[in-house]
Amino acid sequence: MGGSCSKCCATVVLPTNISFNQISVVPGKSSSSRSTRFVENCIVIWLFDDPSRKFENEKEQLRRLVYGFQVFTNADICIDYIRDIQDEKIFLITSVTYQSIINFYHLPQLEKIYIFDTLSHDDNKRNLQYNIFRDMNNLCKQLEEDVELCEFDLLCFSTFCDETNSSITLTKEQIGFVFIHILNEIMARMKYESNAKNVFIDFCRICYENNDEQLRIIDEFEKYYRPHKALDWLKRPCFISKILNRIKRTHEIDIVYKLGFFLKHLNMQLIHLHEENALLMKNISIVYRGKTMLNDEFELSIKNSCHGLLSFANFLGTSINKENMIDFIRRRLVIHPDRIGILFEIHLDSMMYNEKNPFALLNDNDSKNSEIYFDTGCVFRIESIEQFNEDLLMMWCVKLRLIRNDDPQLLRIVEPFRTEEQHENPLSCLGKLLMNMGEYKRVEQCFLETLNDASILSQPRRLVRARIGLGANYSHKGEYITALIHYEQALKISLTYLPSDHYNLAPIYKSIGDCYSNQNNYENAFTNYERAIHLIESNTQSPKSSTITELQNLVNKTKQLIENNKSLLLTKSQK
Repeated sequence: MGGSCSKCCATVVLPTNISFNQISVVPGKSSSSRSTRFVENCIVIWLFDDPSRKFENEKEQLRRLVYGFQVFTNADICIDYIRDIQDEKIFLITSVTYQSIINFYHLPQLEKIYIFDTLSHDDNKRNLQYNIFRDMNNLCKQLEEDVELCEFDLLCFSTFCDETNSSITLTKEQIGFVFIHILNEIMARMKYESNAKNVFIDFCRICYENNDEQLRIIDEFEKYYRPHKALDWLKRPCFISKILNRIKRTHEIDIVYKLGFFLKHLNMQLIHLHEENALLMKNISIVYRGKTMLNDEFELSIKNSCHGLLSFANFLGTSINKENMIDFIRRRLVIHPDRIGILFEIHLDSMMYNEKNPFALLNDNDSKNSEIYFDTGCVFRIESIEQFNEDLLMMWCVKLRLIRNDDPQLLRIVEPFRTEEQHENPLSCLGKLLMNMGEYKRVEQCFLETLNDASILSQPRRLVRARIGLGANYSHKGEYITALIHYEQALKISLTYLPSDHYNLAPIYKSIGDCYSNQNNYENAFTNYERAIHLIESNTQSPKSSTITELQNLVNKTKQLIENNKSLLLTKSQK
């Protein structure tokens, strides 16, 4: 990501020798504290407006059962809270008046409303298309089923159709496709320390500190998890599968890194299972996966991408039983009649198998319900998109075919992003892609969480990368004062392990100059650009001519702006 600079900046003349231990390294302030950060897709809210009805036993039952449980006694405050929710789906339990319920109807984050009322028999409520419960056990059972359906439907994917697009500028959807692929390549190369599982467990215990049931399962994971059981944990509806399902959708890179060891184990187990069930796989040519979408989303991401490529961000579980997936779609459309049903029909070819992106059969005692799981790196070509009727229910069938990793169309898309930076500074590479998608919040969250990592705080090179990443992110957003603070910190820390005339400092000075220039502080911008040029020209290795040309153009432009300002001031003084 771009360069960075130091807070003692104006002309940025820093001492040549600084001890890293002498620098006060301030951890980042995350936009969401560790105790309140949501790590699952679904939140359950209970709203009741009668303070005399405490529901203490029922609240405790829900708190043990569900994640992210919230209680409100004021409808307006509750509505404001839900409106602020961006990534999570809301399941609302209400014990309020009829009119209060109506006010929630059009909130897009809302998945479903349940009415829990042991006293009232209000016929107005009965006219609503919501479930009414008078027994908390029945409500909990229904809630668990609905959350599971919602989780299964949160299937994240991106498409890339370049047949008619000759523009160099990629759309957000296309960048999303590249992000999935590059992230998978980076994660495959990562090496993890022996304590990686413990770091993830400690993180989970903080996130689930108010949920005894999940804390019990986390303890179980700590004691009994083994690499060859990774798929069992992925299929289990508990903390690890729900976190993984969320972060692949929301691009929370810092948590993806924490789960890297688990992703490697999943990959290895799929390879092993593919070999183990190879003979059975030969009899399977088509598998299915269901999903529901809003029509506008379908038009944008799939319908206009026929013959393009599609990649799923999640580990993809599919069924050989078409009816199972159609039944799932039907059940989701009952809850969301404004959506349309999508049936992914995936055609397999055993010759397409690649160990980097494996898929394997999870054989069931009932062969009709066997599943095939695909690694997150698998890429499919969209062969056709057709509407069909199933028992008076209209759906779209999207025919996909697995392609090779060396497919020419795929290589043409991803090769430009396989740069040196992807190997040397993968976090920076991913951050740039997220910024190009406009996801500045995710970049900020990732790097701020990095600055809260004690292991990072003791490693100056990694700390510099985090500061540079934050500087670049704030620069993209136009927050140049904040960006400058991080660039200045990066320069200070860099000088603890690099001499003051080192070539690698040039990009930092250049980024500092950019920040000053964008604040119309051309004198300081000029000084930093000249410093960057000096470092490059004094480098014994031959620098890229384009780098020198770019900096020289910036120097000339800034010099002209300084002269213009002087002329303007002189003219004003003469008046």
